[in-house]
Amino acid sequence: MADNTPLDELQWRSPEWIQAFGLRTDNILEYFSQSPFYDRTSNNQVLKMQSQFNENLGSLNDVTERLREMKGIEFTVAYVREPDFWIVRKQKRYSEEETETLADFYVIGANVYMAPDIHSILSSRLLSTVLSLRTSLGKLQQVSRFTPSQGHIYPAEQQYNKSVGSRPKTNISTPYSATPGTVGGSAASVTAAVNAATSSKTFDNLLNISLKNSTVYLEDIPLAGPGSTRATLINEATNTNKEKR
Repeated sequence: MADNTPLDELQWRSPEWIQAFGLRTDNILEYFSQSPFYDRTSNNQVLKMQSQFNENLGSLNDVTERLREMKGIEFTVAYVREPDFWIVRKQKRYSEEETETLADFYVIGANVYMAPDIHSILSSRLLSTVLSLRTSLGKLQQVSRFTPSQGHIYPAEQQYNKSVGSRPKTNISTPYSATPGTVGGSAASVTAAVNAATSSKTFDNLLNISLKNSTVYLEDIPLAGPGSTRATLINEATNTNKEKR
């Protein structure tokens, strides 16, 4: 009976093969060829059959160079992290420089896995998200209770209100500083006097600030008034006339 399990759900390993040959970068493709992920119509199988009669095709570098000269399905080692991790890539080659990636396979220790494609990952995550939301909404609808007077009510809110209402009330006295009592008339007069003094002081401060930042120009010899040029000339003429007399 054929096994219809999808390849991305399989895990394959062969401890007997590793015990006999070991697992290294130069024989990782040979180990991979024993798994159900391997395509026996690929170019690797063609070279494998040719290597039985040609010893020069045994190394990984020789196989890679020969695969570049062929067209079709092939398996290559895309990533190496010895001694326990490799990535084997299945790709379709159109020319020496043009290839199309078909699938990636992880070799972790002795286990071989097929990497899922992006479509499968997104479909699985979205399906899991939708199922979780559907379950949550169903539970919320079962929990809530609606009344025209109070709207939607949840048991958790009712239990919280009951727990708060059942708590013993404690009287907390806040210390305060006592203020001396005052008679209405005298208090009003004192307050008015304080406000007037504060207003006067504030006006003086504002006036000083405005004068401090302003520039005032004064003439050395004013045109009119005491000390002006006009008053000086008049005084000199008066004194001269008095001396002549």
